[in-house]
Amino acid sequence: MADPNALSHWRRTKKLMLVTIGAWGVLSVGVPILLLPLNLLNVPYLDLPLGFLMSTQGAPIAFLLLISLFARRQDRIDRDHFSAGGQ
Repeated sequence: MADPNALSHWRRTKKLMLVTIGAWGVLSVGVPILLLPLNLLNVPYLDLPLGFLMSTQGAPIAFLLLISLFARRQDRIDRDHFSAGGQ
């Protein structure tokens, strides 16, 4: 029989991973689609569509925030299920 603590740890980790992958997908596909109407406006001097510029500038920031939130939540899950001694 598997350890209930390990099963609970895996269940919480899997849920966090799936939520993070879903958020990553929304940020990488959904936001640029929502910004398509802004592509009708061009940024002066750069001659780039505004929606494209906003999504390419905002995506790395959003992805870094998402990664840091994932790491914090995973650390909390690990601390809840395992002692500081290593196991």
